[in-house]
Amino acid sequence: MELLEKPVGDRVLHAMAQAYPDPVDPYLLSMVMACDSASLEAAMTSLVDAGLAQARVVRANGDEHIEATFITDKGMLVAEGLAADADEATAILSKLEAQVLRQLLAHRIGASRLPQQQTEELRGSLASVSDADLVDAAKIWAHQTVSDWKALFRVICNGASAIS
Repeated sequence: MELLEKPVGDRVLHAMAQAYPDPVDPYLLSMVMACDSASLEAAMTSLVDAGLAQARVVRANGDEHIEATFITDKGMLVAEGLAADADEATAILSKLEAQVLRQLLAHRIGASRLPQQQTEELRGSLASVSDADLVDAAKIWAHQTVSDWKALFRVICNGASAIS
């Protein structure tokens, strides 16, 4: 992660952002940036370790090297200056995911054929669920009917109360 403050790591991340959605070839990038391949590979490894990039690693003759690197969503946020580091980018993306999910669920609740009272109760339950719990539950409950969500929210809310 220390390499992100150094010019090579910063320039690599920006190069990946400019190349998006295409991968960056480390060999060509080292020529364009006029830096040695060892420091470039170290910078790319640091970006991958931080979750700001994904790399395709090639193993040949007992040797490993990075063949292509892709910027991740987190990396794009950092490259564009919307986040200072991978942790802040993760928090931003998690918050955005939860906001979008709440909007989608609220829309689906509103479009359901539930009686008005149940719809309002369900909306109230949705508002009381934490972002993290909502995102986790949505991965499991994405295909359930709206009427089943009432039980889900009740379990999440009661579970959170019992833990506190």
